[in-house]
Amino acid sequence: MRKQDQFRAQQAKIARAQAQGVGGLKFVAQSPPGLGRLIRIPFYLETGVNRFASLNGSTDANITLALGAGAVIASTTFPAIVAGPPALVGAGPTALLRTPQISWALLRIVGFEVCLYSPPNDDSYPMELAVQDLKVGGGATLFVHEDWAPASIYQAYQPSLAGLRDYPILESPNQAEVQVQVVGDTTSHRLTFTASIVAEILSDDQVGQHIPGAYARSGAMVRQGGSYLGQ
Repeated sequence: MRKQDQFRAQQAKIARAQAQGVGGLKFVAQSPPGLGRLIRIPFYLETGVNRFASLNGSTDANITLALGAGAVIASTTFPAIVAGPPALVGAGPTALLRTPQISWALLRIVGFEVCLYSPPNDDSYPMELAVQDLKVGGGATLFVHEDWAPASIYQAYQPSLAGLRDYPILESPNQAEVQVQVVGDTTSHRLTFTASIVAEILSDDQVGQHIPGAYARSGAMVRQGGSYLGQ
């Protein structure tokens, strides 16, 4: 029997085994996205706001105080943030998050992600995190929605990134920023979360130029103007 016929016979045997319930194993290994591609840059709670607190080495008592109407805890170095329930039913205060200044690289923003963590075995009323006005410096919002939207749209671990209106350049001293807000009941449990922009490194002062992914190359940014109406 020729090698090609042997291979076909083996494949047919495997197919019959899987169809008849014998089963089989399949291994899939995901490769990294490539040099300088799809990197994550975290947002930080730079300014303290009631109902929000950074988890940067704070004691539980301090966090509890910060989640109320007392002192607030901000951090420019630790990305994990805990949000407490609003004082009244509905939406709570708004917090502004910012990325650090990346002085050593030229970046292109290609996505936005959040990771939401709820306490396990908690039967209290759930709380939603809402996001609004993702932008670079004083530019236009990169979200399609101009008002609040649930952060779960941008939850990490989804099969693909949620799209943005534009993939702008991020260059120091500019920073990316986004507004966040909690929506829930006064009895809602705490919500811990992190937020990040997804970016491509176009050039790095130390390691040189990068070849970005197809969606981040200059040819993919072609457009007919800021008021394109489909002509």
